[in-house]
Amino acid sequence: MYQLESELEIASMSKSNQKQKALKIIAEFRMFDDTFMSAVFDKRIAETQFLIQTILGRDDITVISSKAQYTIHNIYGRETRLDILAKDKDGRIYHFEVQRNLSGASTRRARFTGALVDIGLLKKGQPFHELPERYTIFITQRDKFGKGLPVYHAEYKITELDNEPLGDGSYIFYVNGEFRNTDIPIGQLMHDFSCVNSDDIINPLLRERVKYLKETDGGREKMCELMENWINEEKIELAKKALAKGDLTIEQIADVLELPQAFVQELAEAQTVYA
Repeated sequence: MYQLESELEIASMSKSNQKQKALKIIAEFRMFDDTFMSAVFDKRIAETQFLIQTILGRDDITVISSKAQYTIHNIYGRETRLDILAKDKDGRIYHFEVQRNLSGASTRRARFTGALVDIGLLKKGQPFHELPERYTIFITQRDKFGKGLPVYHAEYKITELDNEPLGDGSYIFYVNGEFRNTDIPIGQLMHDFSCVNSDDIINPLLRERVKYLKETDGGREKMCELMENWINEEKIELAKKALAKGDLTIEQIADVLELPQAFVQELAEAQTVYA
């Protein structure tokens, strides 16, 4: 997530100053900022298909849906937000997260979010063999495993059978954001993810999308609207954390975050139910 302090700073300004500050932040965005990455790929089939094909090294994947900032809810009251959730024509599911901080790309986080996605893929009474293949893909700004490889692949294997794949249909990919060999597609992609200026982007599809969002009135207006929505979502998450910590009253939380007191009261009651 782009620096939360900057986004909350925007929220406290007047509308005119708020927009000017937002435009400055938008100008500095890269696709390594998950706010911007989500805007680049949200409902953009061609761009998402290119992303998946490049990371997986395949050209036979046809994407049919792409949704950014997809929130998974579960019965325990914990929510997890994925940067992108996509589906291909064969029913395979891909969920992406961009992580600038390696601590956010924990292998146990991948296990947890993958499990939550799986829960939502089967209807009641549906047989388990119909559970689709699911790819969890972390794009990390730094090399998580420090071996200089462009992509690290992980899946369950059977030790006693010479590490034969278990075949459960779940896969984890860690993409090395530091990889810069532009002689190969994945190196070009990571180069493009690091670009601030659209003219520096190699891939024409991504170049045009970034140019639209950063350099046209319509694109900048869209980004300002999205940032305002995400700021409100972040306020809600901060309110939940403050309620769980218990150091502030409902009135204090509502005042600090500029949220309706009745709404914060509802959040508190919901947390009590799930406690």
